[in-house]
Amino acid sequence: MKELSQKNTCSERTIYNDFEARAIWQPVLQGDVKPDGVLLKVLNRYEQIYRQASLRFITTSNELAKLGALNIMLKANSLLNDTAVLPEVLSRLRELEDKASKGVFVP
Repeated sequence: MKELSQKNTCSERTIYNDFEARAIWQPVLQGDVKPDGVLLKVLNRYEQIYRQASLRFITTSNELAKLGALNIMLKANSLLNDTAVLPEVLSRLRELEDKASKGVFVP
């Protein structure tokens, strides 16, 4: 708390009060955030990271740097896939569970 209060130039009590009242202000802040916009920003960031790493892979002659760039490309690609695909898969699974709980046969 001390670090936060110093960083934000306020008292520790102010930080504590904000933390206590987060049930009131947090939904208000998050209510204005559109999930699709956040998703696109995250996907764009992963794409930027991938591009930068691929540029480093192509332009460097250092083998360790190339290996590091490949590692970053792999991670960015995996995170991009997880971020884009997993929510859709989970949504579909929930739909199937709902249908199964209602006794609807799902082949």
